[in-house]
Amino acid sequence: MGRSAASSLRNSLKLAYANGALWGAGSGLASVSLIAYFARELHAGGTAIAWILAAPSLAGLLRLGTPWWLHRVASRRRFCVMMFLASAATLAALPFVAAPSRFVDPSWSLVALGSAWSLAQTLEFIAVVGLWSWFGDLVPAAVRGRFVGRREAWLTAGLVAGGFAAAAITWAWQRHCAAIGRPELLWRSYAACASFGAALSALATLPLAHMAEPNAANCSMRNSVTSPLPRLGDLVRPLVDPRFRRLMAFGVCFSVANGLVQSPRQIFMASVLRLELAEKRSLDAASRGAQILLMPWLGKLVDRRGNVRLLVVSWSTVSLATVFLFIVTPAARWLIVGAYVCWIAYAGLNVTLPNLMLGLSPHASTANYAAAWFAWTQLAYSLSILGGGYLFDRLAAMQEKSDGLLAIGGWLDRFGILFAASGALMLVGVGLASRVPEPAGEEAA
Repeated sequence: MGRSAASSLRNSLKLAYANGALWGAGSGLASVSLIAYFARELHAGGTAIAWILAAPSLAGLLRLGTPWWLHRVASRRRFCVMMFLASAATLAALPFVAAPSRFVDPSWSLVALGSAWSLAQTLEFIAVVGLWSWFGDLVPAAVRGRFVGRREAWLTAGLVAGGFAAAAITWAWQRHCAAIGRPELLWRSYAACASFGAALSALATLPLAHMAEPNAANCSMRNSVTSPLPRLGDLVRPLVDPRFRRLMAFGVCFSVANGLVQSPRQIFMASVLRLELAEKRSLDAASRGAQILLMPWLGKLVDRRGNVRLLVVSWSTVSLATVFLFIVTPAARWLIVGAYVCWIAYAGLNVTLPNLMLGLSPHASTANYAAAWFAWTQLAYSLSILGGGYLFDRLAAMQEKSDGLLAIGGWLDRFGILFAASGALMLVGVGLASRVPEPAGEEAA
């Protein structure tokens, strides 16, 4: 690599870090948790919240078409900027279309909330496929772990900052609403966070607009945008690739284990533990703050030692959080801190999974493999969210008819059953993680 190309690459990596920080801040303000709390203000039940959380991933199957759209646009820079801006514009419209007073029938506000959130997320998902394809061809494999670790650290720093901002806004507005006796106005703080998040997400496209296209940074690098037009068979190629299929198997298990308890866990923290959004966002921010310190170091580690051992250790640690979800009670809410400590191990997953996804993808097919990875793992996630929400509501109905066996506070309550199912899947995931192959040239030293 010549001096000019090396300088261009360094500049592009710095811009990628800036994009991650701004995008993370926007996502921290307009988070899934915030949307779930917004939905609760619109009187959504467990199934409705599950549909709102899952719908973006169902629509996210459209990202399988990303290689074709990239080929048509012929520029990942232009493609990513357009898609991220469209996502930000849709998110900015969410508070206006979902306001409780917008419709005579309040249920239509819930429909509007879910529709706007789904469209914004779907556009972002499609952009993310193009972005990771861009990174895969731009960053040399020898330093890709360090790049992923540093960018994920900047992204997480943005999430932490956005999370603290969301916590401060909602806390202050909740106190104001309580002081004036108007608790029904609490939704406005969620709307404000969504609007600020949209503005930061739009701002995050500025660094992307100045990043180099892969060929500009390394003329010898194959650019998947300029490869032949993708064929229909390319949709299934990642699924029949024996090495990539092992990664997909873990990814699906990972997604189902997390999705099954997504809606129940949100309800558990809000309704059983009585954690306010400000408290939850503060815990989220603290856990992610610890991840920020770890990820750059973990990126260097995987470049030297490989990904799989770190993947296994990280997932095993995350699985231990289930124990704390079993033992925490409203009288001892502080025990939930133990779960958040275990969730710090997501730092290892945030570094190894993108690195493995890119490392196990053929050079000219990064967009195709990234699309398959995100589409199928997110589909598994969305279906498990719906399944978890449905089972939660069914168990609630059974609880009303039971003689105390499924009572809140018992280890066999509706929350405990779903937490146990998720924990069992996590144990299966440990075995699947150990079978994931290392990318060529990245085996542990």
